[in-house]
Amino acid sequence: MMTINRVVSLTMAIATSLFASGAYAQDYPSQPIRLIVPFSAGGPSDSQARLIGQKLSEAVRQPVIVDNRPGGAGNIGTALVARAKPDGYTLLFSSTGPLVINPSIFAKMPFDTLKDFTPVALVSSAPTVLAVHPSVPVSNIGELIGLIKASPEKFSYATGGDGTTQHLSGELLKSMANLKMTHVPYKGEGPATTDALGGHVPVIFTSVGTGLPNFRAGKLRPLAVTSALRNPALPDVPTLEESGLPGYEVTAWQGILAPAGTPLEVIGQLNAAIRTIVHLPEVAERLTSVGNVPSAGTSDEFAAFIKDEMPRWARLVKQAGVKSAN
Repeated sequence: MMTINRVVSLTMAIATSLFASGAYAQDYPSQPIRLIVPFSAGGPSDSQARLIGQKLSEAVRQPVIVDNRPGGAGNIGTALVARAKPDGYTLLFSSTGPLVINPSIFAKMPFDTLKDFTPVALVSSAPTVLAVHPSVPVSNIGELIGLIKASPEKFSYATGGDGTTQHLSGELLKSMANLKMTHVPYKGEGPATTDALGGHVPVIFTSVGTGLPNFRAGKLRPLAVTSALRNPALPDVPTLEESGLPGYEVTAWQGILAPAGTPLEVIGQLNAAIRTIVHLPEVAERLTSVGNVPSAGTSDEFAAFIKDEMPRWARLVKQAGVKSAN
């Protein structure tokens, strides 16, 4: 628990940044804030939302209630925020999948990423990890590719759901390495991990944070990360590019958004608070310890980032051959 002095220090730091930016809204917030996570509890979005939500609650002196609304590869909870009243009391803690991948995968979308939201702040970025059950007799990606090609009917890979960065990571690997491997989607990383631990699915694409305890315990064997650079939490695990797939890169991110039309003063206050929180030493340490890179910037920078991300992911979806879903 935070000490009283720590709470006071945090509040003062955030208040200073708010007044300095000229974006302080005198009457906000005056009631609890609902932070919707469009995924099941226990995953990377949920854990980060609870960490940031706790600190935000301490800073603004109002409860921040994390509300998990999984389903539809994140579309259900995301659409709920798109339709919410734009008053700053309903926010979205979401990731790459629903916001910039799903529009290229789903034939019909219940929201428009660029029109229905005002980005508040980017929080972090992180790769996916390709791992195998210990019973799979491989120690690197080259050996895994050879084994799959020798017996393609035996291999499938688990992910936290259709249209997720993990799903796209697997499909991109299949495309670039010319593999046949069945995708097994689950409703979140928790159920996917359970089946991978039980050996029911030999390969899994999972987040660093979800995988770390099982990697350290020897219950799953990490073979590669999907980012361009190695991850600080897994310094001995090579990238897929290092493993013989030039140009392979898939990096996920997490951020907070509000419904379009939310007052700019409120967006400014939230952005200043979140930027201060993300760079608190204890928060940055918790993020990096599970493979996330703190990334908070301005609201405008996050908006420009999302706009740039959409065509890049559209190209990846096409390259990976992911089929449209209804």
